[in-house]
Amino acid sequence: MKRGLVVLDPAEIPEAEWRQRIDRVREQLGAEGVEVALVYGDVYRSDDIAYLSNLCIYWNEGMLAIPVDGEPALLTKLSPRVHTWMRRTSTLTDLRSGKAFGALVAALLDERRPGTLGIVDASLWPTALIDEVGAAAPGWVVRPLEGLVRQFRLQPSEPEKSLLRQAGAVLAEAATAADGLPGQEKISAAERVVRSGGFTDVLVRATPTSVEITGQYRNSWLRVARDASLAERLREAVSTVGDGVRTGAVRGARVVHHADLSTDGEYAGQSGDRVLNAGEVVVVAVEDGGAVAADTVLVTNSGTEVLTA
Repeated sequence: MKRGLVVLDPAEIPEAEWRQRIDRVREQLGAEGVEVALVYGDVYRSDDIAYLSNLCIYWNEGMLAIPVDGEPALLTKLSPRVHTWMRRTSTLTDLRSGKAFGALVAALLDERRPGTLGIVDASLWPTALIDEVGAAAPGWVVRPLEGLVRQFRLQPSEPEKSLLRQAGAVLAEAATAADGLPGQEKISAAERVVRSGGFTDVLVRATPTSVEITGQYRNSWLRVARDASLAERLREAVSTVGDGVRTGAVRGARVVHHADLSTDGEYAGQSGDRVLNAGEVVVVAVEDGGAVAADTVLVTNSGTEVLTA
């Protein structure tokens, strides 16, 4: 369960940007001939839903239904008693609760003529849920839409970059606070700083020589890790990152896109050797046994901006 701070503040992300995000998805649906798209999220992987609505799936699971010509609706098995909180902390107004997703999807589709139902990142959905949705959509063509929302999250907007810089400074402070402490004390010291800094979720891993902190700030993820024995190797790896560089060319390091960081990239199925583009945010990490050093960096035209320095 996520236990951190959830914020919806137009001073951070303007209302126009939230509308633009949904509009971009709708435009893509129209181009692909899809009438309705379903975006699935659970407590482990819900960043697409958060990106589109600011809704925090703090527990359980949900689907965001996006019609090509209408307002999005959240389908959830959570009790209606949490609807007030969801409306106050998200951009959504249409919230629908029920005991089963199949019935919720069927009711939603009954409002429309049969057409094409898109399953965003279907390869990452629970198989049983795919079957349940298909059974609830007789007369509809059901097809996968891989990476539909993720493609828009790869290059953060200027307001998102500002939030990432704020978050990076907090993570750097947390790593410094944990430096030199025994293992369990590293965890408590780092988490105290990160939680006080307003993070939504945080995971701290400590070894005798390292501390690794992964955190969600608003709807973006960052990571920092420090180990004195790997500091030089990390600097060398970060120095090779830049616009047009292939991740496979960053030798001795693992590069994970911030859009995939909630699951450490393990569910994303992205290529291990892809071209980086200016404006993307990635984590560069070097490991040696249990030791790890990592920074979150913004790729620029001339190299990188280290956000967690």
